[in-house]
Amino acid sequence: MRLNQLALQDIIFQYTEYNESLYNSVLRIGFSFPIKIRVENNQYYCIDGHKRLSILSDILKSDPDYKRGDKVTVIYTNSDNIRSNDCWKGRNTH
Repeated sequence: MRLNQLALQDIIFQYTEYNESLYNSVLRIGFSFPIKIRVENNQYYCIDGHKRLSILSDILKSDPDYKRGDKVTVIYTNSDNIRSNDCWKGRNTH
């Protein structure tokens, strides 16, 4: 799968409530994993990462000059760049 960077405003996501510890973590270290998105009709839909995008949205509202900016690392779930060995399949199977 190919990683890419998108501006927050280019990603369609559902604003989701989050807890303060997650907010502080994103503020302190950013995103540890890319946001999963699906592309349809040249629009980018969030599949996994609604809370993180909600946090970034709130951070940017309170601090438009946020040091990490509005760029988000994303991974496409339905592109021509998908490898045959999907590394996400082995996660969270316990």
